[in-house]
Amino acid sequence: MNGERFTWHNCSRDARSLWKRLDRMLVNDSWLNRWPDTYYVSLSARTSDHSPLVLRGDAEGRSVGMFRFDNYLARSAEFIPSVHRIWRHRIVGSAMYAVTRKLKALKPIFREQRKKKGDLSTNVSLAKGFLDSAQAILATDRHCPTLLLLEFCCKLVLRLASRLEQNMLHQRAKMAWLKDGDQCSRIFFRKVAVRRASKRVFQINTTDGRTLTGQPEVTAEFIRYYQELLGGNTRDRVIDLRHLRPWARHILTHAEAEALILPVTPEEIKQAIFDIDETKAPGPDGYSAAFYKAAWPVIGWEVSQAIHEFFRTGRLLKQVNATIISLIPKVSNPSVVAEFRPISCCNVLYKTITKILVQRMRSTLDSLISPSQNAFVPGRSIGDNILLAQELFSGYNQKHLPPRCALKVDLRKAYDTVEWDFLRAVLTLFGFPERFIMWIVECVTTPSFSQLIEQNGAFSYHWKCEAIRLFQLGFADDLILFSRADANSIQLFKDGLTVFSELSGLQANLAKSHLILSRSAAASETLSLLFWDSRKVYWAMAFILPKHIIKEIEKRLRNFLWKGSSERGYAKVSWQKVCRPVSEGGLGIRDIQALNQGLMSRHLWRIIMQDRTSIWVTWILQYRLQDYSVWTIRARSGTWGWRKLIRLRDILRPYILYRIGGGSSFSLWHDPWHERGPLISRFPLGPRHTSIPPSAPLSTVIWEDTWVWPHITDMESVDITHDLPAIHGGQDQILWIGPRGAFSSAAAYDVFRPPGPTVDWSSLLVGTFRIPRHRFILWLAIQGRLSTTDKPWLQHLGTGCVLCQEGHPESHEHLFFMCSFATRCIHAIRREISLPWPYHNWSRIIRWASARWRGRHVVNAAYRALLSSLVYHLWRERNLRVFQHSSRTTEDIARIVVTEIRDLIICKQLPISISTRGLYRLWRIPWPVEGDAHT
Repeated sequence: MNGERFTWHNCSRDARSLWKRLDRMLVNDSWLNRWPDTYYVSLSARTSDHSPLVLRGDAEGRSVGMFRFDNYLARSAEFIPSVHRIWRHRIVGSAMYAVTRKLKALKPIFREQRKKKGDLSTNVSLAKGFLDSAQAILATDRHCPTLLLLEFCCKLVLRLASRLEQNMLHQRAKMAWLKDGDQCSRIFFRKVAVRRASKRVFQINTTDGRTLTGQPEVTAEFIRYYQELLGGNTRDRVIDLRHLRPWARHILTHAEAEALILPVTPEEIKQAIFDIDETKAPGPDGYSAAFYKAAWPVIGWEVSQAIHEFFRTGRLLKQVNATIISLIPKVSNPSVVAEFRPISCCNVLYKTITKILVQRMRSTLDSLISPSQNAFVPGRSIGDNILLAQELFSGYNQKHLPPRCALKVDLRKAYDTVEWDFLRAVLTLFGFPERFIMWIVECVTTPSFSQLIEQNGAFSYHWKCEAIRLFQLGFADDLILFSRADANSIQLFKDGLTVFSELSGLQANLAKSHLILSRSAAASETLSLLFWDSRKVYWAMAFILPKHIIKEIEKRLRNFLWKGSSERGYAKVSWQKVCRPVSEGGLGIRDIQALNQGLMSRHLWRIIMQDRTSIWVTWILQYRLQDYSVWTIRARSGTWGWRKLIRLRDILRPYILYRIGGGSSFSLWHDPWHERGPLISRFPLGPRHTSIPPSAPLSTVIWEDTWVWPHITDMESVDITHDLPAIHGGQDQILWIGPRGAFSSAAAYDVFRPPGPTVDWSSLLVGTFRIPRHRFILWLAIQGRLSTTDKPWLQHLGTGCVLCQEGHPESHEHLFFMCSFATRCIHAIRREISLPWPYHNWSRIIRWASARWRGRHVVNAAYRALLSSLVYHLWRERNLRVFQHSSRTTEDIARIVVTEIRDLIICKQLPISISTRGLYRLWRIPWPVEGDAHT
């Protein structure tokens, strides 16, 4: 949609004036597939109360698209010969030039191959038709070897066509989050159509209020905007920041600098290429990483030489470092250029070079980047800054505390507008070798400049930050600056940002920047309105969620599971059971509260370990704990989040062991090294009776790995010396003795969600050949939760079984498998394959199958898949008869069940083994001619 947002006005000119978006145009998937470039415009209403909607198409038609390598071509038999035919030619010139020329020569070949493949969706439809015909002929003589082979070949053709279509759609849909599930092309087709439509910009509004509709005018407006934003003015200047080295956090040593410029090895190059996701958007040359991976045996040596050439000469060809700027809408209906986010699409050769540079810098980043910047640094968590910001903003509405202020600064297009001479100066400041600096093409670091503050006595720290000399927190391209609320400190911030902008080219976005003052200085502001809305992605690791929020999340998840997009339906299984692991009879969905507590307990663990690499932990130790321990500090004071976090300690305490070495790292009175917990909690008068101060370390009572306690006269305190743990010598250690052997968020989750009793039938829900929808129906059936008419609230659908129509009440026990219809289905299946089936009682068959078909053996996995498929199709047949008044025969259901499992066996990449051959014989699947079980 383009044009006016609201399409109706009630024509009132007073306070009752009302605008709404009443009129819309709706299309279905068929329309989008046939006319993907159509859109509608909401025009001015003029004298009417409704705005007219006009349907428009791309009158200029599609332009000839750039070449894009389709990943499915790498699977074809002619791929390697085609690449080898071009790659064997000798091209005069540099190695990089030879590679780019050969890549260009391959483009018409791949275009022709794609043309020969035809429309992949049409190929799938044709293959389905051939298979239907083959199976119809097979029905006349089901044991004819020729007809069986014909059906098998048709299945292979369909499987290959479907796999190529899925590969193509997955590449174009960019749905990296979808890793597993049923094979369903519809969702991919929809995503491709949505992505294609979102990239088409039919009209745009200029800064002076004009609306451009022609494609040339729209394109020119985008070019003008980004030329002004990204082009910049070339300035003849030399920036030298080496005088700031006394204030730099770390300067690279000679060994670190030499490691950066070591010769690049072929293994580094190959690893960098193979680390690139195959579905990532290609650069201007159109080749994805899938091409390089598939063709590596042929092109690997020359590509390595081309990349070696860059590191030897420091020069890139124009064809290699060319970049496409792809525009991603920030809002649903963007109307101006600023509402699009530019994304750079680079060539794979370019990505490989930058990956090598980044990998070499990785080991130095932690020492170079200030602890106050936690975004994009391995081993750090931006959640630390969120937690620390909560602490520092606590009490801004209290008058009796010292005046303080915070300045939230948003840097405009921080990653696009850095001046290159400033970047070179920063790299020189930190001691990067000149050769490495020459290699840097795109690399962003976040240095900390503090000389303007530390050299000026007029600056006053925030009263909770002075001890650790903290004045800023970095959130990627956002900053929060803290200081005392006085004119000198704020003026220093302003002057420092001005100098920084002049040097770096980075400008503060005043529309998104805020000054936050405590009540003692000015009006009160709340952090949640200014900050947290843009950080919702970190909710689980930054907050102990309130119970009403958890209930709302669970409500939405529960409605999505049981109702989907419909308002009808009800929960067939309680949410607590759904959130249990599969081994305990659940679906394995994580419990929201336990997940939140498990993630937050990681912060508590770092406090226990006194991890001073975290700026938040450092602040907590300095200001919150001081001389106390996290185990004995009172939870009554502090921010709401801190009080909630402290309450988790009692749950974690049984799973933490203090292993005594010398005792110097542990507190005698406040740490739980004793089996009775912290001694100060059990014996509050212990320090007085023993004459040992409350802040004393445990080593005070240890001498040469032996306990040495002073004479204690108080009988109650004498119990301290009972049941003392062993002294191991060496370093003190804090060990996790809970689930999984070592502390992790997953281990903490297991603590907060204690294990329950396991169920024997859980083995039926796992395996190589499981189909999600089949597994879900089987899971419901085992628990007796399908909507059978023996339930009182469903008796309006009738009480008799619609499958056998013999008057038997419809229940789980009858449907599975006492029903004569289900029995005939089993007999039909047993005519196709060898199937042991000793019982027809539902409870007995579940117990028998759970014991007989457990384990990872492929034959047992196939039997489990058959059971779930049979239950699913019997239940589907029941629903077809009740709600759609259609039916299938037992032979049809048996054929569908057996065909599904056979298809699963064929498509799975099973190893060539005796078990696999036995599986193929059992299911009467011809062994592939190529000799590979997954061909």
